[in-house]
Amino acid sequence: MIVGHGGEEVGAVLGKRYEKNDTLEVAKLVEKNLKKKNIKVIMTRSRDKDVSLEERCKIANQKKAKVFVSIHRNSADAGNGVEIWCNSQKKEADTKLANSIMKYLEKTKIGQNRGIKYGTIEGEKGDYYVLKNTNMPSCLIELGFISSKQDNNLLDDNKIEYAKAIADGILEMIKE
Repeated sequence: MIVGHGGEEVGAVLGKRYEKNDTLEVAKLVEKNLKKKNIKVIMTRSRDKDVSLEERCKIANQKKAKVFVSIHRNSADAGNGVEIWCNSQKKEADTKLANSIMKYLEKTKIGQNRGIKYGTIEGEKGDYYVLKNTNMPSCLIELGFISSKQDNNLLDDNKIEYAKAIADGILEMIKE
C-alpha cells in the first residue's frame, strides 16, 4: 500500500493540516483491516518519512505485490468528493480495482463520487508516475479535497469507514 507523500514532501496543505498525515492515518487503518483478513500488506512508509516515487514502485514490483493502491488527498480552489485515478491505457485490471474500491466507498459518507478517471489532471496523454511504473493492478485514490471543509469533516468523521471500504475493495479484487 502506498501512502501519499511524507517527510518534507507534505502534499496538499490547509493551514496546519497536511495531506501526508491524513493519508498515513487512513493507510494504517486499511492495513489493520487487511491484516485482520490475513492479507500481507506492504507499506511504502509507516511513519513520516520521504520515499521517492521510484522507490515506491521498486518496493511494489520487487515484492510482487498483487495490487498497488496509492492514497492521497485532492486540492483545488473549488471542488469536493472522492475520485480514483487509473493508468491512461485503461487496463481492465486497474479499472476493476478502482471500481471495486469505489463501490465500497460509495456506501460510506464520501459526499460526491467524482468517478474513475484516467491519465492525470492534465488529461489522458500521461500518467501518474506510480500508475505507469508498477507491474500489478494499480490505482490512486483521492480521498476528498483537503481544501474543502466538507470533505475534511467527512474524512475526520468517517476515516474508519473509508479504510474499511478501501480494504473491502482490495479484498474483492484479490479474491478473484
